[in-house]
Amino acid sequence: MKTTIFSTILLAVLLLVSGCATQQRASLGSTFPKMYGNPPMTILILPPINKSTAADAKEYFSCSLSEAIGMKGYYPMPVEATFGVLRDEGLYDSENITPAVLANFKQYFGADAVLFTSIEEWEKSWALVSGSLTITSKFSLLSTANADTLWDFTTKTRVTIGSSSDNLLIAALESAVKTAVEDYFPNCLQANIVTMDATMPYGKHHPGYHTDAEKLISGSKFEVISISK
Repeated sequence: MKTTIFSTILLAVLLLVSGCATQQRASLGSTFPKMYGNPPMTILILPPINKSTAADAKEYFSCSLSEAIGMKGYYPMPVEATFGVLRDEGLYDSENITPAVLANFKQYFGADAVLFTSIEEWEKSWALVSGSLTITSKFSLLSTANADTLWDFTTKTRVTIGSSSDNLLIAALESAVKTAVEDYFPNCLQANIVTMDATMPYGKHHPGYHTDAEKLISGSKFEVISISK
């Protein structure tokens, strides 16, 4: 009798967990329908808002976004050129840009959409045989025609910098050196490429355009992604 009751409770718990897991997944098409109805072709990337304590995070992050978006089939406007114009016009601080300003980006830049990004966390760490770079970032793509949110997502990406040696001492030394001298731009680029690949629908210039509507993503619009080097 006790065995039967325990089995029933266990089955109920497993079904509940399974149901919660299913509810947490959603398709790209149902989550971001506006990216399929009238998707943007040209995207203007705004300077990231840096909420982290790393002063160099903003530069690394902004420089890596263009390639990541281009690989998804969109045309990103040249970052350095647009940032220069934004500085001249007093619009370099993205947090000060309101929906009313978006129409100007369409008129003067020809952009179909504007990408807002926020660096919430940029943490470098090292622990004995491996180092890591953890980036938590928010993305929001807004239409310049009507200020509608076309796509938005938050990701926490951890890039692990390890050693291939089986010797604990050598592995520890190698990892420490690699972490100390690491060029974090490739890591940031890789993190943004993986983020876009996992959460952003294909654009019109990608061979896979309109083939990924059934792809499942987190229904909470938050993903934790791990990358090993």
